[in-house]
Amino acid sequence: MSTRLLPFLCLSVSLIVGCGPDAPADEDAGETTAASGTASETAADTSTDDGPDPSTTTTSTTTDGSFVSDEGPDSGMDTAAPGNLGDMCMSDSECAEDLFCNGVPGFGGVCSECGSDSDCPDGSNCTFSGAWFACGDGGQGQMCESDNACADGLYCAEVIDLGGLFNGNFCSECAEDGHCPPGQLCAPQVDFMDLMNIGGQRACIDPGTAPNDSLCDANGSGNEQCEGFCTTADLMGFIQLGVCGECESDADCPMGSCVPAMIGFDGFSGSVCG
Repeated sequence: MSTRLLPFLCLSVSLIVGCGPDAPADEDAGETTAASGTASETAADTSTDDGPDPSTTTTSTTTDGSFVSDEGPDSGMDTAAPGNLGDMCMSDSECAEDLFCNGVPGFGGVCSECGSDSDCPDGSNCTFSGAWFACGDGGQGQMCESDNACADGLYCAEVIDLGGLFNGNFCSECAEDGHCPPGQLCAPQVDFMDLMNIGGQRACIDPGTAPNDSLCDANGSGNEQCEGFCTTADLMGFIQLGVCGECESDADCPMGSCVPAMIGFDGFSGSVCG
């Protein structure tokens, strides 16, 4: 997955688990300050009057008490132009006609050509194209929702479990070990460091050839796939990924200290001996 989307994913996870950034609080604080300033100005204006004006007092109370009238938003306000391809959005209604807001439901996304495989021609798939989601040709490494969306001979396989926030299924040469030649394993492969692409696949590999810092099946044949050990990296307790690394415990390290696998805004890394 690209680092273009990984921070968005991490932010979404942080909001879900209640550990998100303080931006909303700052915005609320700013609104409170604005309200206080309005009240102070109103008080200052009132003190210069010779006497209370009933109509002015009523208007001031209504304004200071709420920024939104009981009747709803001002019908005279300008309506934002619909978003074009690649523009950030929160819902389909914020995108131009025939475009879809594809991303994390409730947390935002980008205006795209498709929201799922069903929005594409038969046999086509909805995949990330570098700046938005577009209909692909079902080629290896493209996102998918079913085998039917992938090219002949490919399988729609789960490469990475993103907890439902993003589609982690990609057209692959295998979905399980049984799809590989005898003796080979079906291992997940994904690149978090490609800034303009999001893609991955499952590929048939020889045992013990997955290098450190690559994905592995922590709940499957991960230790057989890795050159070293397959251990779990955890993202805020919400997403767990198997990553190949140098050690599984302190006992595997000469100095007796095994630093666990990690996942963050810049990708993931396997365990290392400290």
